[in-house]
Amino acid sequence: MRPFTHTISLAEALARMREVTRPIERTAVVAVPEAAWRVVATDVVATRDVPPFDRAAMDGYAVRASDTAGATRDRPAMLTCVGVVFSGEAWTGHLGQGECVEIATGAPVPDGADAVVMVEHTAPAGAADGGGPAVSPSDPWRGAAAVGTRVAVFGPVPPRQHVASRGADIGTGQVVLRRGDHLTPARLGAAAALGVTHLEVFEPTRVFIASTGDELVDTGGLARAAQIYDVNRTTLPPIVALHGGVPLVHPVVGDTLAELRAALDAARDADLVVVSGGSSVGNRDLLVDVVAERGDILFHGIAVKPGKPTLLARLGSQLLLGLPGNPTSCLSNAYLLLVPLLRALARLPQLVPQTRRVPLLRTIVSPGDRHQFYTVRLEDGHAVAAFKGSGDITSMAGADGYIEIPAGTDRIEAGATVDVVLF
Repeated sequence: MRPFTHTISLAEALARMREVTRPIERTAVVAVPEAAWRVVATDVVATRDVPPFDRAAMDGYAVRASDTAGATRDRPAMLTCVGVVFSGEAWTGHLGQGECVEIATGAPVPDGADAVVMVEHTAPAGAADGGGPAVSPSDPWRGAAAVGTRVAVFGPVPPRQHVASRGADIGTGQVVLRRGDHLTPARLGAAAALGVTHLEVFEPTRVFIASTGDELVDTGGLARAAQIYDVNRTTLPPIVALHGGVPLVHPVVGDTLAELRAALDAARDADLVVVSGGSSVGNRDLLVDVVAERGDILFHGIAVKPGKPTLLARLGSQLLLGLPGNPTSCLSNAYLLLVPLLRALARLPQLVPQTRRVPLLRTIVSPGDRHQFYTVRLEDGHAVAAFKGSGDITSMAGADGYIEIPAGTDRIEAGATVDVVLF
């Protein structure tokens, strides 16, 4: 047995991790729909205006604003409808004085027009002078006037009303996407609006995942006496995939130097190596020895509960994160350490967790020498203890999140208000 002689705080562990993390530089060109949630690698500059023409922002009539000056409901401006234009079409004439064109939302505003009046603020001439159906503000006319008929406009229209100007959204030469932008659906939409079909993005992080331990067997396999199913190679890959990585899952590694060395050899093409188990103080916890042969150990042992036996090492250009083998300890430290590491490597924005501020249902006792991350579930507006033990996966599966209990605090009383960080 080789007991820990020194541990560092979680804050110090995160600081050391940030100091050595270098984001992925490899890039690839992918179709825009496949670029969702990736990070753009080169600026995208607009080569056209969006919209590419002045367009109607409402259904109604394209008009010359000056023709509607002084219009009221009692004395409407009377215009002659000389055309109809729908979205995807263009009216090729020139709008003259006293004329209007029926127009649909998104259609190009005709030459000579400088405003659009909503159809609700108009009526055919017959309705305006009593020769047609009654029209009132509470029951506006919503139809269309035939070409050649007269249209009443019941109020003045300012220039540019309901007109989306050419280039109002995006102008030629504008930088629409910048290197490092996270490609949300809205940003993909901006690329699509420019007619862009492909984007250069940073490649995902290749993450080698292995579990160590002679006691482990693949889930679904035949377990001998004293063997258990491996949980960590099921819980870690989805975390990797969610935070910008591609999981490369390796078979279970036995507790021998030869098998550990072979596993690290197999991981040479990965950007990040994540190994669960083998990092504690037992005689068969040999990961530290193999890592020390090949690189520099940046820390080994964090003053947290659960998850004390955690290590970070640099193996040439690779980083290796050694997580505890116990399922709850492993998953807890995956949230605390692996997630920020993955997001930094993938250039993703820092994750801001959701929290709930609620009272604690029952008193919790904690070891005062370590910073504890204590899992809880939310019930009827209260935080209820869910933690059983670091080896019990239901400590996580039955929880909605966790509360932090700082070192030096040995208990939190029932009724105290706590901040629950949601998973």
